[in-house]
Amino acid sequence: MQPWRKKKGLMRQVRFQCVLEPLEREILGNMSSTVAEALIARAQSSPKDELAEMTGLSSGHKEAPEDPALARLLPDFERDGDEEFEGDNSLLRSFHENDIIRAKLSNLQVVNTALGPDGGVEINLSEEEAHAWVAAINDMRLYLLTEGQVDTSPLDIDTVAEWLAYNQDSLLDVLLG
Repeated sequence: MQPWRKKKGLMRQVRFQCVLEPLEREILGNMSSTVAEALIARAQSSPKDELAEMTGLSSGHKEAPEDPALARLLPDFERDGDEEFEGDNSLLRSFHENDIIRAKLSNLQVVNTALGPDGGVEINLSEEEAHAWVAAINDMRLYLLTEGQVDTSPLDIDTVAEWLAYNQDSLLDVLLG
């Protein structure tokens, strides 16, 4: 992968660009799809709440995911040592988990759209898309490094994790100028 670069135009908004190797593009597409499928399955498995449906409120799971990779992407709202109120974490998760999943899926969609259907390796993002890209790469790294089942062949997981870190760091450097 070439490092990300910032391209300024006289008449156009700032763009962020890089060129991936075909293997990098394939692995990134596979990882994005795998994480999205796991998040979609989690959202689809949430229990139905008739009152929430009648009022239009979002309602999701009350318990954290059992899958460690998903639990890393959807952590509890309370930390160890916080003052506990009975049911607060469950209530917060129930109200907000589906919204968090939607945001994560939106970020992953930016990656999929940028990669394109034809296997393009030239990535060209707006500033808003670049922020979504960074968030999506972060989610992919967390999922991968928490024993998520992702096909990274022919490379090992540590190599892919280092490459994702480089991708994210390179884009953050350019974003922050």
